[in-house]
Amino acid sequence: MTFSIITPTMNSAAHLEATITSVLNQQGVVLEYLLIDGGSTDETLAIIKRYAAFDGRIRWISEPDRGISDAFNKGIQLATGEVIGIINSDDLYEQGALALVCEQFTQSPHCDLVHGDMLRVEGERPLFRMVPGPVGSLIWREMPINHPATFVKAACYRSWGWFDTGLSLTMDYELVLRFYRAGCCFCYLPHVLARMRYGGASDNRFRAVRSELVRVTVSNGYPRCKAIWWYIYYLLAGTLKLLLRRTGLHAVIRLHPKFRPLSGDTL
Repeated sequence: MTFSIITPTMNSAAHLEATITSVLNQQGVVLEYLLIDGGSTDETLAIIKRYAAFDGRIRWISEPDRGISDAFNKGIQLATGEVIGIINSDDLYEQGALALVCEQFTQSPHCDLVHGDMLRVEGERPLFRMVPGPVGSLIWREMPINHPATFVKAACYRSWGWFDTGLSLTMDYELVLRFYRAGCCFCYLPHVLARMRYGGASDNRFRAVRSELVRVTVSNGYPRCKAIWWYIYYLLAGTLKLLLRRTGLHAVIRLHPKFRPLSGDTL
């Protein structure tokens, strides 16, 4: 089984090297690494060129794009692997993650998508382990899986399409919803596969994320009254979580079953 890993970049020099090495250090799998740059003006391209010069698994482009969905789609279009993973330029794969995913796909060939747990980190400090809930129960309410810890067979993209470039914040959710409605088989792997730093668009623009999610669910047939109810619920929950995080009360957040303590989180 071959993997195509995609990282979109745009002035991503701060954490890019850590992301790149977390991909290139994966053992026991065949992979290509696609870096899709949107025209960076910092040291991003210098970092990419330096790694590409000694590792032939890297392919990269740098050109203006129409946002992160467009960058994702460019990577998917270039991908030649059987399985596609997307890791953003400030996130990391855990050591051995791809080997575990390969084993899961091999043992369960009916799986279209394999997803696992993820650590949320602030700076370099892990805060808690995010464990996804049942996809069928959550799909109309929230993103039910951890996108950095998700790997999709390339055939799913060919059959059901790419990321919607008309969305700026919930493009990953909309695509997962599309896969779910198409009957794709989701397989959960109970291991930490990735680390995601706080500070992305979904963290900084929570209200806008929830508003766009309402638009996506209603356009797919979900009752507007229910969508608005979940909008209010998650807006209040997100505000409380932000307050707890800013005051350092992470132990309270870990009381929720989705946010587990860190003990035993290594692969």
